[in-house]
Amino acid sequence: MEKSSNSVSFPERISQYMTEAIAYDQMLNRMLESKDLSEELKILREQARCCFKALAQVRNSLEIINYDCGRLSSDAFDISACVEDICSVVKSKMRRSSIDITCEIEQGVKAVADTERFSVCLMNLIVNALQNVDQEEGAVRITVKKIGRMAAVSVIDNGYGMSQQELSEKMSESGKGFEILRRFCDSVDTNPIFETTENGGFSVTVKVPLAPPSNTVEMRSGEIPPAYGPLSSGAILIYKLDDAIIAL
Repeated sequence: MEKSSNSVSFPERISQYMTEAIAYDQMLNRMLESKDLSEELKILREQARCCFKALAQVRNSLEIINYDCGRLSSDAFDISACVEDICSVVKSKMRRSSIDITCEIEQGVKAVADTERFSVCLMNLIVNALQNVDQEEGAVRITVKKIGRMAAVSVIDNGYGMSQQELSEKMSESGKGFEILRRFCDSVDTNPIFETTENGGFSVTVKVPLAPPSNTVEMRSGEIPPAYGPLSSGAILIYKLDDAIIAL
């Protein structure tokens, strides 16, 4: 049965607004480029960038509400396939960027967590990495491997890094990507692992409990869940990037 307009959830409305904003932005870009109105195009891009960042912040706040309200499930899923599909989405949307995005994924790793919460957490980490590397020589690597009874998912970049004090301040901020990271790790009873120095890159590893073999399910790109589909929070997060929005 088709949903009535009154039954559309707030997150769905945010996705609808994002879709409309992207279409309008692209239409205006084509129009201004065809008329060689470079200054007007620059102003438009700045305005659109601000709008996308605001939408991303709203979506992050909605994600925190999911944790506050206990909207968490415990699903057995193929975390290797899930990460691989997220990486494919990111690479597609960043195809015009010079940032080198690579994946090293141990196949067939099964884990137990809320799949959507994990997807949003990982997307936040990837976007954070993309924002903090050189736009010409930057490199971001995403890895998945088994470590003991855990699936370890890492996002590693060669960017600007941060001091330990800066990291502590980031972790204590409310309503932003690092709070989502902390909330997700709390939900699976683990702690994030960081390696960072100023101008020495940044690495964060999230550990997720492995799933018993009999409870696992397959998840491939043909069954991409809403967490990182084309009109999702993941898309919003990618579109908020300072430079990437121009290229997508």
